Amino acid sequence: MSVDANFTTNRGTLHLDVALQVQNGETLALLGPNGAGKSTLLRVLAGLHEIETGHVRLDEEPVDAGPNGVFVPPEERGVGVVFQEHLLFPHLRVLDNIAFGLTSRGVKKKLARTVAQTWLERLGMIKYGNATPTELSGGQAQRIALARALATTPKLLLLDEPLAAADASARVELRRTLRSQIQAFQGSCVLVAHDIGDALALADRIAVLEEGRIVQVGTMDQLGNKPASRYVADLIGLNCFRGTCSGNVLTVKNGKTVIVGTKHDGEVIATVHPRAVALFRERPAGSPRNVFRAPILSTERALGCIRVQLGGDLPIIAEVTESAVKDLDLDGRGEVWAAIKATEFRVAPT
Repeated sequence: MSVDANFTTNRGTLHLDVALQVQNGETLALLGPNGAGKSTLLRVLAGLHEIETGHVRLDEEPVDAGPNGVFVPPEERGVGVVFQEHLLFPHLRVLDNIAFGLTSRGVKKKLARTVAQTWLERLGMIKYGNATPTELSGGQAQRIALARALATTPKLLLLDEPLAAADASARVELRRTLRSQIQAFQGSCVLVAHDIGDALALADRIAVLEEGRIVQVGTMDQLGNKPASRYVADLIGLNCFRGTCSGNVLTVKNGKTVIVGTKHDGEVIATVHPRAVALFRERPAGSPRNVFRAPILSTERALGCIRVQLGGDLPIIAEVTESAVKDLDLDGRGEVWAAIKATEFRVAPT
């Protein structure tokens, strides 16, 4: 099954103008700031919100062609949905929650419960079959919601921030469960990711939405090599600067200039990884083309490193080791020398 969507729609003050494709066996993660339209996009694909112009096709068949065209209701689309709040039926046992999608499609209750039992075993939840949803943790409830969606053998699976309801201790295990089930799923999958880590763990490609439009689609490497916006650069942890290039000289908005490794002319966006920013207490000697003094604004522990926020004319983040923090006394604030090789800047026209 493949997804082909190219449409516009409105929801409140949001105007959504989207074009995307997802292939069989592929998982696409949607990332973007709050209010960008991620959940609305999922609702359109599910048939819970109608489009105004354009089309939505599943497996080359139209399921929404606008106000005057075909509209296939949600229950007939072959789409499984896992909502952020999981939305289990509180009056049904866990086993019957999973079986519900099948029985609502006319499958006999005994067979539906047999299928549900299989999914409980597959997700390691067999002992919770007779429990009620109120007896489950957030992570457990999300597993049951996933089982309910997959039990109907959907052609398209939609996940709206599936890890948001899990606490920190259950999050890693739930992510592992989601990854294994998504990898085994043969249809198309579209998920709204909570953060970049979730997207990397679960998806093949990432689509970034800003203000109702998809500004960039690609793998993590593709987004990092040429981020389309400041949000994309921040999302993947890069330092990002907009400015004007003249040859190898980049002038940023406040007039500060840096030397970059490739020649460009005109408006550009330049990124540099925090790992490429070297810090010193004394002015360094050697080859770096860009050396400047900057005040230390803050230090923050991150995965496997310490992130140091620098101020001054070129506000930038550096990533250093814990030993470097001690050796350079970075917790003591003050000023440091920063050095960046020209070749570490990635520059692209805007």
